[in-house]
Amino acid sequence: MTIKQDTTDIIAVAEKFIQSYVAVLTTASFKNSSERAAKMATYYLPAVVSLVNGSITEISGPSDFEKIIRAALDRLGDLPEVAGYKVDAVSENSAIIWLSLSTKGMEMSNVYFFRRMEDGARGFEGGIFDGEVWLLSQLGKL
Repeated sequence: MTIKQDTTDIIAVAEKFIQSYVAVLTTASFKNSSERAAKMATYYLPAVVSLVNGSITEISGPSDFEKIIRAALDRLGDLPEVAGYKVDAVSENSAIIWLSLSTKGMEMSNVYFFRRMEDGARGFEGGIFDGEVWLLSQLGKL
């Protein structure tokens, strides 16, 4: 037996969340990658699990998120363009978000696990971040 859940709200919340995230990622208003990374780090919950190249890594804290994001932005150099995104609900409090970005004639995608917690916090709980790894290896920057 499965429990029927209304996922309308989580889809709307997750779509608004990813739209805000990509606005931060693609806007030219930040002076440097450190400022951009600091803002992007606020989109993650206090601890996340990252899956890259088959490795599972737990990352804790905004300062760690900021360092990882800044390093990827610095290696990439140019800001990516958003090629599209897709949101699928898993339950009334969680969703999976596919984000596709393009830069330097290549398209990459990442999968983010979005969660709305009981205490009202919401954000990325983790994800498969192979897109950056693949892109940086293609550009010879990894």
